Amino acid sequence: MDPSLYEAAMWGDTGFFTRTGGNGDELIDLLHQKTPKDNNVLHIAAEYKQNKFFEEIPLDSQSPLFWATNKKGETPLLIAARVGCSEVAEFLINHAKTLHFQEADQESGPSDGEAHKKLLRMTNFDKDTALHAAARYGHDGVANLLIEADPQLCCFTNSANESPLFLAVSHGFQLIAGSILNCPVSPSFQGINGVTALHAAVTHTDEEANGIVALMVSKNPDIIKEVDALGWTPLHYAAFKGNLEAVRVLMQCDSSACYILDKSGMSALHVAAYAGHPKITDDLIRCRPDTCDLLSAKGQTVLHSAVLGGQTNVIKYVLKTPKLERLINEADEDGNTPLHLAVFHKKWKSAQILSGDDRVHMSAINKELSKAVDIAVDNIGKKVRNTDKYNEF
Repeated sequence: MDPSLYEAAMWGDTGFFTRTGGNGDELIDLLHQKTPKDNNVLHIAAEYKQNKFFEEIPLDSQSPLFWATNKKGETPLLIAARVGCSEVAEFLINHAKTLHFQEADQESGPSDGEAHKKLLRMTNFDKDTALHAAARYGHDGVANLLIEADPQLCCFTNSANESPLFLAVSHGFQLIAGSILNCPVSPSFQGINGVTALHAAVTHTDEEANGIVALMVSKNPDIIKEVDALGWTPLHYAAFKGNLEAVRVLMQCDSSACYILDKSGMSALHVAAYAGHPKITDDLIRCRPDTCDLLSAKGQTVLHSAVLGGQTNVIKYVLKTPKLERLINEADEDGNTPLHLAVFHKKWKSAQILSGDDRVHMSAINKELSKAVDIAVDNIGKKVRNTDKYNEF
């Protein structure tokens, strides 16, 4: 591309074309020059947010340059959405409408009112629409223009199966998420690896994000039971993250979600205990008391999970809660009580708390006929032997 043309597009210098003084054909040839990435002058002007360049450039309204793609499959509109230039986006949206009305008049046929949306729905090579770009980078002004012009954009997913709603929520752009959820169509919630927009939303603990969670479940209650590639529901995510408000919103909408187990047999209750969130553990049990009977694939209870996570706060919660007393000595499929696991995994603080409770059966044996104290002694012996080997050198 001619350096002067590039700089004119970058700085929005439309006077360049007057100074060039070439005839029509020469000017058209100049305007059709491209960079090594196949960007034309309008791609460059969009990148540098030069909206007046679009308005004053000497191009016929039918020119393909307005909707040409570069080597990434990006149109000037998609670039405008990526950089957050509302003025350029609005110009191109209106241009698309005008272009197809003109075509309808020329053909003496009625416009279907939808033809211009084919331009607005053009995607890059990752199948991102302009709305995907606006949602990913948090440009709510552009997003609102696009949603108003074509609400169906909220339903498209890219090659990674990401919807605009998923991208907005994942990156914490709640204003865009709210606009998408309030659009007149039912938007896609899909995301990568089975993770939905609701999964992503519950990982943000601020008040605004939890408002989006409530809006999501009111719009699409069934999304609560959607699972990702690991078998985790949004409730699993909220429990792991420690988002108490989101847990309450989800449970209020459909508390049966707490019975869903992931691929390793872990419930949201197991996850909350493992991650060290006693308030969430308590909320789940209060709402559904029999969840404390849920066992993982290894036959482990919520107390086993707390021990494996080294979460002494949850262990103390279980020990002081009378209705959970039966969990204190419950064995998993290998016969290991919570105390067995504590010493086996060298969670010494957890073992100290458990062994200090008179209700813990210190003499309980697992399927290998070992007591917790036997495992502890064996671990200590191994440590001593390893130290002796080290000292030999």
